[in-house]
Amino acid sequence: MAKEKDNKTEKAILEAALKVFTEKGFAAARMDDIAKEAQINRALLHYYFRSKDKMFDLIFSQRISEFLSGIALQIFSEKSLEDKITGIVDHEINTLSAHPYLPIFIFQELTQNPERIVQHAKNVGAHPGDMLKKFSLQVNEEIKKGTIRSVDPIQLFMNIMSMAIYPFVARPIIKMMLEFDDAGFNKLMKKRKEAVTDFIYKSLRP
Repeated sequence: MAKEKDNKTEKAILEAALKVFTEKGFAAARMDDIAKEAQINRALLHYYFRSKDKMFDLIFSQRISEFLSGIALQIFSEKSLEDKITGIVDHEINTLSAHPYLPIFIFQELTQNPERIVQHAKNVGAHPGDMLKKFSLQVNEEIKKGTIRSVDPIQLFMNIMSMAIYPFVARPIIKMMLEFDDAGFNKLMKKRKEAVTDFIYKSLRP
């Protein structure tokens, strides 16, 4: 029971740190900010994490690994192209719905230290280059069969990724424009899965 409570507290701290890092940036984020967001005192925060650097590294490792490994699982499976696209979109939207601050967090790191993302991707068997090659090979095979129209696999992959991810990057603006709260936005994202896959499937028809 105590271990379960410790895990729950650590998870709450990491979620709070992710939010603070995203809103303030790593350099400006303070331990006090994270403790306040997690609704704990600073002494308890230091019991779990001695520095924000350790928190950042753990968050980045866990989240980027979870995100990329899920995509790799779909791409390297034996599924049909259509099922892979559905799986990728489902994974991205489900993951980002659970961690809404993740996209901006990743983009910030991409601008400052892109090598870190590539290294983590390699560590979980999700090297971006390898995934793209595998995906492109399957797309080109379907084009040869005549099951889909001629399309650039790289453009297709970018379309799938961007259509699923962008609403989370623009989340504050979308919520403001539609006058949605978090629950309303999450409901919209559930519908987004079908909207994205339907759009992609129709665009691939011969």
